[in-house]
Amino acid sequence: VEPVGLDAAGDVAIPASPAVVGWDRRTAVPGEPGTAVLAAHVDSRTEGLGAFAGLVELAVGDRVVLTDAGGRAAAWRVVGRVSVAKEELPVGRLSALHGPPVLALVTCGGAFDPVARRYAENVIVWAVPVDGPGGAARS
Repeated sequence: VEPVGLDAAGDVAIPASPAVVGWDRRTAVPGEPGTAVLAAHVDSRTEGLGAFAGLVELAVGDRVVLTDAGGRAAAWRVVGRVSVAKEELPVGRLSALHGPPVLALVTCGGAFDPVARRYAENVIVWAVPVDGPGGAARS
């Protein structure tokens, strides 16, 4: 995972390699109040499946574990998964800096347009911290 900002078009600058996940540094740090946004390519013509290729298979109740650079793991529980047209991305919800901690995992989905060389939709998985044994590590 690497911190990212905006690209020239004003969109989140997702790392070029589908193996690398970008954390939108304008959003919350995972586990802090607000929404933390992690985004990655679903796949690549040259590199194959990406780190978030399996997002479309996550279901409510599934567990996602984030491990920080210090080796501390934090568990999150999936509370929803949606596919939205790229033009309908819920920017306000994705950029919330207040409220309870929420994790938003974002990748591409839907039909691939070979002319535009992009997917028509974004898949967003929403997750909340797991409390208790084996749950979210908090400091």
